[in-house]
Amino acid sequence: MAIAAEHATFAKPEISLGFPPPFGGSQRLPRHVGRKRGLETILTGDPIPAARAAEIGLVNSVVPADELLDTARDLADRIIRYAPTAVAACLRAVTRGINLPIDEGLAVEAAAFAVTVPTDGVRDGLWRFLDRSPAARP
Repeated sequence: MAIAAEHATFAKPEISLGFPPPFGGSQRLPRHVGRKRGLETILTGDPIPAARAAEIGLVNSVVPADELLDTARDLADRIIRYAPTAVAACLRAVTRGINLPIDEGLAVEAAAFAVTVPTDGVRDGLWRFLDRSPAARP
């Protein structure tokens, strides 16, 4: 996840220096924004303004620079209100499964689910979903 200030720019300038992107740049960017957009960025070295970065999915959102830290904290607060085991399982499932064939990705997801089911966070979350407090459990 990424939040950018309005004035931010992003680029893969290695082509202008005479070499291809090292350290996975030629692999990660096209997987993130798509082959054609990734190739355009890699082969031209042109900078991408923040608004365009949001359009192509390179960043989640763009905000005024003076709101950047508050926006990032708000996003973090919206995530940390949930059970840490569930958050960690989501991160693991997406990170490990994103580049796998769908059937293998689904197996990664099932394993993440199996790890979280017996936790109090799941029981509490289900009670909240049913509009009951954990204290009201039988």
